[in-house]
This record gives sequence, structure tokens and C-alpha cells, in this order.
Amino acid sequence: MSSQATTDASGHAVTLRDGSQVTVRPMNAVDAPLFAAMYERLSPESKRRRFVVAPPTLSAEDLLYLTDVDHRRHDALVALDPDTGDLIGEARYVLMRDQPGAAEVAALVEERWRGRGLATVMLTELSERARENGIERYIALVSPDNEIVLDALERIGAHHAGSDADQLELEIEIPAEGLPARMRGALQWAAQGQIGLLGAIARRLMVWR
Repeated sequence: MSSQATTDASGHAVTLRDGSQVTVRPMNAVDAPLFAAMYERLSPESKRRRFVVAPPTLSAEDLLYLTDVDHRRHDALVALDPDTGDLIGEARYVLMRDQPGAAEVAALVEERWRGRGLATVMLTELSERARENGIERYIALVSPDNEIVLDALERIGAHHAGSDADQLELEIEIPAEGLPARMRGALQWAAQGQIGLLGAIARRLMVWR
């Protein structure tokens, strides 16, 4: 079953490939407790993939950075389980000050919701919003040992833009007409590999603040 979405006042009611339903909407500051609860449910490996150096819990300052977004230079979408109200996924970009038209991108889906197309839905909508805000390409920071993610991104034409001891930096063009099926599929596969595309978000946000 292909993903379908309808829009209502509270966001997008999305039917995923397996028939399950979620709500996708823009993130706001009141989501901090929900984000904290999702973080607590993540496995240590998921935390490491998403944040590289992952604290046991997120501080109030961390949560402020992650949820108080302006939806322009820093935008984020969340997915909610309509039955429980739990936050089960998020996708975001953060504009890079030193690279016009570029933004770092991140995606995270809670383990039990992976493999259903949720990451694809969020990243597709996020990319449309990014294009509207003048963003032409994503920068993804990936752990060198995250072979699933690296292979998926390279399949859609990502190229290496730099590296350090902990991360590889890849650049991905955002097509003006939206994400083609090949890109959506690769990003979905990457998300199933416990992806945290954005390794340095906390450090970036501290610069903005």
C-alpha cells in the first residue's frame, strides 16, 4: 500500500504502507516532553546514530534547541501515534550559516515504527518546505561505520564533501520538483538502518543561539 496523506487543522493524517496511521505536523516548543519521552525509549545504538555523542537523557537546554524552531532557518516535523499521542519520529533541517542554500538534515523514527515508510513521508514534506525557504541541498553527517546509510545516500547521488575522525560529510541536491521515487526509497532504507543523518545539530544550534 502506498503512503497517502490528507490535511486537517491539526496536521497530516498519514496512512503508511502497512495500513497503520500516524499524524504528521510541524514541531513546536510544547513537544519538548514528547521528544524527551521518545528519546528515553530509543536504544543506545539509535541514540548514537542520531546524536553521535548521546547523553543518557536530554537536558532542558537540549530540548529547547531541538523543539523551539522558527520553521525557516531551522524547521522540523514530528510524527505522532494517534492512539497513544506518543511522538514516534522527527525530521528536520538546520540552515548552514557558512554555506548559502545548504542545510543539515536529520531523520529519526522510533524502532517499532521503522520499515513502514514514515521517514519517507516526513523527509518528502520537509524537502518541499526546505525548497520554499530557498534551500537547494542537504548536508548529511554520517558515522563512517554506518554502511547502510552511506550506501543509501550514495545511491541517490550524494557526494563526499569532507570528513573528520568521527563523521563523513555528504552533500545531497534537493530537486526543484520534489523527491523522486529513487531518492525517497533510499532515504527510507537509510532510516531503517537506525539513521541519524545529522550528527552535530546541538553544536549548530548553540551557534545560532
